[in-house]
Amino acid sequence: MTRSTFDLWLRAMNPLILPRGMAEAQRAARSMVIGLAIALAASLAPTWWMFTSGWFESAMNYEYVRMNLAPEQIATQRAMMKVIWPYMIGFGAIFSVFLYGVLAAVQWRMMTRVIPIIMLAMIAYSLVANIGMRLLGSLPTPELPLWILLIIWPASIVSAVIYVASLQGAMLLHRLRREP
Repeated sequence: MTRSTFDLWLRAMNPLILPRGMAEAQRAARSMVIGLAIALAASLAPTWWMFTSGWFESAMNYEYVRMNLAPEQIATQRAMMKVIWPYMIGFGAIFSVFLYGVLAAVQWRMMTRVIPIIMLAMIAYSLVANIGMRLLGSLPTPELPLWILLIIWPASIVSAVIYVASLQGAMLLHRLRREP
């Protein structure tokens, strides 16, 4: 990729610079694919860690205690989770890659406003839910390590910025397509 092409894509991902025409609006709308790739890459490593490090098991044990389950019920739950665990990890990763891939392909081809709006709503929900859980003290125990937060939050911010730029491009495309 030449330097000028790289600069054009950086311009397209900047929500402070509005697209000036059809080509820039298309590039901005398609920049959503880069945001989706960043979000997917940032989410896979922490998800893998949560399922393989024992964090999820600790969180489940905490919930078993909160639900006042009998020891035999807890043993049954642990046995089920031990069998389900590898499938949860594998299918969760495959589903995430598939979902983000489909969203990226649809956005690249259709340059729609819907996908950026949905992804921005998901980020807003995540932010509100995380802040709410911190304020209410209902975060899952044990808390996530700092390195996961240092991966997820910056990636979410960068993705959100790209989603906003993509939404602006898609909205301009929508207006340009409706003009006679």
